[in-house]
Amino acid sequence: MNRLLGRSQAAVTAAMIATGAHHVFRLGTGVLLAAIALALVPTLLAAAYRWRANRWALVAYLIYNAFVIWSFGVVDGFLDHVLKAVGLSNLTFLPGGDQQQVPTAFALWSTRATGLFYEGTGVLTAVASGFALFYAWRIGVFLVRRWKKPATHIAAG
Repeated sequence: MNRLLGRSQAAVTAAMIATGAHHVFRLGTGVLLAAIALALVPTLLAAAYRWRANRWALVAYLIYNAFVIWSFGVVDGFLDHVLKAVGLSNLTFLPGGDQQQVPTAFALWSTRATGLFYEGTGVLTAVASGFALFYAWRIGVFLVRRWKKPATHIAAG
């Protein structure tokens, strides 16, 4: 279970680092603290589970994963940036989603590079969220199968 949780933690943290870079690049340093905090949440929740072997800590971890996967991975990452990357129109209501070149707080050496970085971090968020979904699903299956056993058996698994 610890290896599975570690892989899950790496995937959801990668999704939050990509979305953090994406949103700081777009909105500016005002969202940097929130981005850092949201990237640390998986580590804190996983540590709480490892420390107490409490299945409710694992449930809280999975709820956070669901939030990240849905809001950042699906709605922002996939429905906006992945669909744009493959040449389709996006399906989101997010501000700037209908624009060809979204205005950003930072710029790279060219307009093309700026757009590529911005859209690329959105796509990376979707990809990392796909891995996070895979591992969250495996943890959820593991948790359901052992729900009736004492919590000490879950940590040892």
